[in-house]
Amino acid sequence: MWDVLSADFDKSISKEKCLDNVLKNTRNGSIIVFHDSLKAKNNLKFVLPKVLEHFKKEGYQFSSIALPN
Repeated sequence: MWDVLSADFDKSISKEKCLDNVLKNTRNGSIIVFHDSLKAKNNLKFVLPKVLEHFKKEGYQFSSIALPN
């Protein structure tokens, strides 16, 4: 189960707020939810690279989770 909802889909929050939300709530072992939708596109394009860069510098590793068909 995921434990951090990025809120990238929420048009009422800024991309900076979205980034802050992810960085403040992510812990070792967290699963962060990002969305591949038009509503999330602008926030996702800003937030995702910064999140990956931040946690990579912290020594974290990443993997994707594919849902079964």
